[in-house]
Amino acid sequence: MSWSNITAEEVERRRLASVEVVKQRDREDFNKWYQERCDSLYWSRGQCCAGCDHWQSEMGNTGQCQAGGILSGHDVMMSITGGGFSSYTPSPGYPYSTADHWCSLFKDDFDWSTLEPEYLRSVGAMKHGELRNKPRAPQST
Repeated sequence: MSWSNITAEEVERRRLASVEVVKQRDREDFNKWYQERCDSLYWSRGQCCAGCDHWQSEMGNTGQCQAGGILSGHDVMMSITGGGFSSYTPSPGYPYSTADHWCSLFKDDFDWSTLEPEYLRSVGAMKHGELRNKPRAPQST
């Protein structure tokens, strides 16, 4: 007895499409969580890579500084290992830094007032119901 006229191939195609949608939703949820985590670090610590417009990160509190310019693969690896030895040499690219790192190239041109007050409260950008001034210098931890 058949419950529908859908072929086995169509059932599998639909199942795979559903799996992809769930993966995409999970990634979006992670990206939202990670952005909130980085924003919270910036508002609690002060100027740091987590709040810098030049820093690109997808996870792990490590990202690439696009203000640093393209480096040789050896120098990219040195930015990851902190000067230690590695037998692997990646392609040339931007240097890596940690989320709490600060350098003189820090930049935050983002208009924080465009975000919802609930989000601003959750990351520590609101004080007494008003948007705080942007952090100016790293806070000691």
